[in-house]
Amino acid sequence: MLITWTHIILLLPILIIGMTTVIVMLSIAYRRNLFLHTSLTIFGFSLAIISVGLVWDQRDRNFLQLICVDDFSILYIILVLVSGLSSSVLAYKWLLIYPSNNRDEFYLLLLISSIGGILLATTNHLVILFLGMELISLPLFGLIGYSFFNKFSLEASIKYIILSGVSSSFILFGIALIYAATGFLSFTSISQLLRLHIIASNQSIFMSTIGLGMMMVGFGFKLSLVPFHLWTPDVYQGAPSSISLYLTTSSKIAVISVLIRLLMVFPNQYNTVFCIFLLGIACCSALFGNLMAIKQDNIKRVLAYSSIAHTGYVLIGVIAILRVNHPMALETIGIYLISYVLTSIGAFGIINIVSFFYAHEDTDVDSLFVYRGLFWHQPMLSVLFTIIILSLAGIPMTLGFIGKFYLFVLGIDSKLWWFTIFIAMSSVISIFYYLRIIINLYLSPINRLNINSDFLSSWSVTPDKIIVIIVSFSILFLGLYPKPLIYFMHLIYPPVL
Repeated sequence: MLITWTHIILLLPILIIGMTTVIVMLSIAYRRNLFLHTSLTIFGFSLAIISVGLVWDQRDRNFLQLICVDDFSILYIILVLVSGLSSSVLAYKWLLIYPSNNRDEFYLLLLISSIGGILLATTNHLVILFLGMELISLPLFGLIGYSFFNKFSLEASIKYIILSGVSSSFILFGIALIYAATGFLSFTSISQLLRLHIIASNQSIFMSTIGLGMMMVGFGFKLSLVPFHLWTPDVYQGAPSSISLYLTTSSKIAVISVLIRLLMVFPNQYNTVFCIFLLGIACCSALFGNLMAIKQDNIKRVLAYSSIAHTGYVLIGVIAILRVNHPMALETIGIYLISYVLTSIGAFGIINIVSFFYAHEDTDVDSLFVYRGLFWHQPMLSVLFTIIILSLAGIPMTLGFIGKFYLFVLGIDSKLWWFTIFIAMSSVISIFYYLRIIINLYLSPINRLNINSDFLSSWSVTPDKIIVIIVSFSILFLGLYPKPLIYFMHLIYPPVL
């Protein structure tokens, strides 16, 4: 096949991140310079985000059997890149006081993982799906355990390695069964084969169903859905806050995108079984995640269980696609994921800022007790944190409310009555622990003996604080005036008249 400039433009995000990875790797081999490699990584992510605008203008988007750069994938590529960019910025302060000389490799691993995320968002082939899944997961083994001097980080890394290996085994076995049943690995070929009823054998239909089911179990591990969630709170607590952010945003978004694309391949006769499966998992995730978050005293564990619940909410959109192929489903999922990514960046950004000023700065300060009375020392930071938490709770006038409103309207319009009511009740439970965090910020302050005095008296502008300010402003602005966001989503997913 002749590769044209159009094809190169379509591959720009992957090519830019790939070139940045090579440049950073060669630069590390020549001389270690943390500021240089941080700047190169941030520049690479920023350039890749800008290049998506060029990709958007192209028409010939499905030019290979292996990947498909279409309207669906554009949003997920942007979210993966924004998550990677935010993690890069937040990690810099932490790496400055990192007690080992292996600081620069952090960005190398982050870039490689982001390539895997982009591949997952654009995959049109089961081999590329597995390659992307491994590319996004393998660097995370090292990134989660980067604080190897901290026993929680080492434990988190080992847990993630074991359970990620288990999930990859399920996915690979599922791919093998689908290939055995259909004889194809391309999504397009498999879809045509199944929809034209070329497979007449009941055995082949059974094998392809079991194969897809096993892949969904593997995705359940990656998305930390109940009952595949056991690794999540320990890993979020043990990993550096910048990597916890990456896990809860980029890693999950990439897997959600490939889950939706894969489920859309299979015809309607497969949907009933998987709708029931996803309904059960979504209800359990929403309820269990919120109930377990109530009794947590560690803010990163609260956010971990909260992420389990939020992933359960997103499944409303996935079920709406499977059940009635609702025209608003993709737009709704997109709006909710944008809301979730922005609030997660803000929440972990605050944790990153507060942790930097404590005496033991090589680990995150994540106990809720530490945040008691934060308003009386850092009022600006506390107000920003309040906005972010209110958005996570879905309170009106925040972007989180717009996302949940769209989800509930979609659920009702898809006639998922009981499921929508159940999700709404689970969402009400979450308000308890979100308000607990907010109230904690405004209580009488504690005596902070082990904290840098500058933190108690000053507000200096740093890159991580700039990110938190931008995110908080976006949450408020889009919550009060969501028209720009809706217009953006209509550009990606034109409304069906």
